Amino acid sequence: MEPKSATQILVVEDDENDSFLLMREIERAQLDDHVTVIDKGRTALEFLTQAEIPPLAIFLDLYLPDLNGVQLLDQLRHNPKYMNTPIIVMTGSVNPNDLKECLRLGVTAYLPKPVRLTSFIKTVAHLFPKVAVPH
Repeated sequence: MEPKSATQILVVEDDENDSFLLMREIERAQLDDHVTVIDKGRTALEFLTQAEIPPLAIFLDLYLPDLNGVQLLDQLRHNPKYMNTPIIVMTGSVNPNDLKECLRLGVTAYLPKPVRLTSFIKTVAHLFPKVAVPH
């Protein structure tokens, strides 16, 4: 997979159902023109390493094969290119240590799965204030 400079939103999610539900919300927010979906943490890291410019936002699952979401978040936050990129963690985890670690690493938002439309709209409206989000 070659990195596209047109990628504005990166979704890193290994569960097809969760990916489908998130893409549905992205489509509702009319942001689906430039979305890339990657299902493995290491593949996402390689994609981002090769990208010319960072995406506008990264939606990140915590439980990924080969390189988990916390490890990926940690590597991205230590890379000057991605220090300020909005990263939204989506997780089914109820482990308070996951939340604590994500907050320590500077996650932008922490959304429980399944991602509900209202949470998604609030997050998108905050990240992309110029985008008209349907209510």
